[in-house]
Amino acid sequence: MKMKPSTKVPLDLLLHFIKYCNTITEPVVLVVEGNRDIEALDAIGIKLIQGKILARKGISLTSIADQIYSFQVIILLLDFDKEGRHMWSGMKAELQKRKGHGVIDPYPRQLLYQFFRAVRINEIEELKQFSQFTTGLEDKFKNIKVNFT
Repeated sequence: MKMKPSTKVPLDLLLHFIKYCNTITEPVVLVVEGNRDIEALDAIGIKLIQGKILARKGISLTSIADQIYSFQVIILLLDFDKEGRHMWSGMKAELQKRKGHGVIDPYPRQLLYQFFRAVRINEIEELKQFSQFTTGLEDKFKNIKVNFT
């Protein structure tokens, strides 16, 4: 679904999301549904300091949880459609079964949820259409205050 030209884009939410993800200094894993989601995050400027982005497609919840539970920070960026919400709750439950699992950070997902509602999209891969707004981010970040609580 493409955004209507008259829709106001809340760029502050998108920029907060990008800056937050790009300034996490602990080992972090971002879990998305598929490779197009990874491409979209790359297109908008997600560059993790210490970690990786992992596509869940074709991997069981148990296997993915085994791969990611040891990361200090876990961000579950699954789509906001019915399937994505179901996957998110299943993955969260799988991680919580494991002792010593990393912290599931809800903040990036909350930021994206607000952004997605404002621009009326549901899928992470749709972020790619906003890459034109995120070029030259270093200059934009200088004036953005991000609340990391």
